[in-house]
Amino acid sequence: MVIIPSEYVQIITAGIYAIALFYTIVTFRRTKRLDQITLSNNIFNDLRDLDRELAKIPSGSQYDNARSPWYCRTFNTLDWLSFLINEKVINERKMIEYMKPIIVRYYEDTFLKNASVDEKDSKSYQQFKILYQTIKN
Repeated sequence: MVIIPSEYVQIITAGIYAIALFYTIVTFRRTKRLDQITLSNNIFNDLRDLDRELAKIPSGSQYDNARSPWYCRTFNTLDWLSFLINEKVINERKMIEYMKPIIVRYYEDTFLKNASVDEKDSKSYQQFKILYQTIKN
């Protein structure tokens, strides 16, 4: 069996395509992971900013009305993060494992203590509640 030069070119071309496909897949996975990191980083930056602003409001029941909008914004941010995780937009296992204790702490220490009865019982923050139940089970 004799291989002619055009067959060499086809073999080399197929090898180049295989290598290009491999690097495309690697780059796609890396980009997807970086997008997930960026999304979660932006959300946690927002949460940190909200926590700082909330800390500036004095404690005491007379300031409950002043704190209420900050809690609402915090819960909305957590609900958005929960939606992204529940819908597998953020699905990096190590990142989710890292976030689990933070989400549980926000739910138990902030949401249960500061959300109104209507917010706890209604369909508000449904994704946050679903994620918490998933983590706890």
